[in-house]
Amino acid sequence: MAISDETLIKAGVNTGLIEVPVLERLRIDARRQRTAILPLILAQYRFPTSALYRAVAEVNGLDYIDLSSRKPHADLLKKVPANLIKRKQLLPIIDGDSAQLVISDPKDRGTIDSVLRLLGTNLPLVMADVQVLRLMIERALPSTASSDSENTAEDEIDLVELLDLIIREAYLNQASDIHFVTEEEGLRVRLRIDGKLRDHPIDANASVAAGLVSRVKVLSGLDIAETRQPQDGGFSYHLAPPIDREFNVRVATAPTRLGERITMRLLGQESGGLSLTDLGMLANDLDRFKTTIKKPYGLILLTGPTGSGKSTTLFAALQEINDPEINIMTVENPIEYVMEGVSQIQTGHKISFADALRSLLRHDPDVLMVGEIRDHETADVSVKAAMTGHLVFSTLHTNNAVSAVTRLIDIGCEPFLIGSTLTAVIAQRLVRRLCTHCRKSRLATDEERNLLGATEDDVTIFDSVGCAICQGRGFRGRLGLFETFWIDDTLSRLIAQGADEDKIEKEAGDKLQFMWEDGCQKVLNGMTTLDELQNVAIHKTHAMIEAH
Repeated sequence: MAISDETLIKAGVNTGLIEVPVLERLRIDARRQRTAILPLILAQYRFPTSALYRAVAEVNGLDYIDLSSRKPHADLLKKVPANLIKRKQLLPIIDGDSAQLVISDPKDRGTIDSVLRLLGTNLPLVMADVQVLRLMIERALPSTASSDSENTAEDEIDLVELLDLIIREAYLNQASDIHFVTEEEGLRVRLRIDGKLRDHPIDANASVAAGLVSRVKVLSGLDIAETRQPQDGGFSYHLAPPIDREFNVRVATAPTRLGERITMRLLGQESGGLSLTDLGMLANDLDRFKTTIKKPYGLILLTGPTGSGKSTTLFAALQEINDPEINIMTVENPIEYVMEGVSQIQTGHKISFADALRSLLRHDPDVLMVGEIRDHETADVSVKAAMTGHLVFSTLHTNNAVSAVTRLIDIGCEPFLIGSTLTAVIAQRLVRRLCTHCRKSRLATDEERNLLGATEDDVTIFDSVGCAICQGRGFRGRLGLFETFWIDDTLSRLIAQGADEDKIEKEAGDKLQFMWEDGCQKVLNGMTTLDELQNVAIHKTHAMIEAH
């Protein structure tokens, strides 16, 4: 039995998910547009319906569980009529050695009491994602309809609508990637949310899986007949109102044992709201970064692995300096963020990064952004552009900031050119940001204090808990950890002389802050956890360099 929209909204208000002034404005909009208010709320706050069901559980003092690791209790299931389970959407499940009753509406006490009497035991009540619960019930109690009617129903599945629903849910969950994986049971859909993969409930057999894969390949301009070779493509996708948002989707296919898998990356979802303040830089680094990006010329590099937020940082920087009086031009593959007032070129088979960059130099640019330096030609043109009076931004794949110098030399750039043009290198990784609504403080252990480099006896750090606002994850969004390398005249001369990384690190002083040090400060500030820091950064500090 479905909970009413008003009950969901009330629970959202009570748990802090929904703000009353915003709700009143949305009610006016809903009346004016003659539409339901719930889709407007989901679009406004960008969370899925399951977040409101979690809020209902929280308001009623019930646990909200993940059904992916549970299974129906076969013996208890036989005691309850199948039509009652399907109509009221509740299910007895096994949780380790004990049993629980998953319910969809905690206010329906009459049904709950009747089911508990039929079961002959007073099971603890829990709630879960209603979509997952519905799928689990359907699989536990298969329909008695004939196979012909089942095949007809499968044939009538609207693949266009199904794909739109998946992309919409990915957007509302603030996912960065969508994975389509073909398995023996059918299609498995996974969303990468805050850097972690999570299953998305979907009931799609092999034929539906093949249809969805073909639909994505058609949208991406890929060859649907080619199933034995990897392919890359992309498309622009528009989500209908009330979301009313358009963004680019980068697509990659790969053949597997059971069929093709597809990975879709959602690009530029937040292009309108990029700002340096939101990146997570500490005040000192943020001031230095703002000063550096406003210099008239030089080379600024962002380094890190794929998916570490380099492009987001670059475009936040471009947004900061974007002004009608300067000419900003970019070379990218693909174009991830669309920016007003910026000329953006996408490279492809007919034009390389180096070719596009040479062309842009004839268009009187003040600022150039090169999506990635991956070869000598692109590096050479970028360095020489920085030397001839342009401010150049780019990315490089290295493990830390100082090794960017070594990488440029390996590519074939002369040390004296690097030393005279390079102004800053920022290495970054992403960690999950603690939910400020439910995080729990505690005193750090001796071992944790040593790792954090804290000298005080009483050091407070925070653990993740989970609530309706963060959808039970304990984290809400991500922030960057930064290793910053600010290059002054002394460091420029060292680089020009071909000094190695160890010597540069020893001479850098306060011009180099290691990622571990930045992360420790953010752990102490309650922005993330020590576990998150240890997942992405190596324990390295200036004290270790000096001791070495």
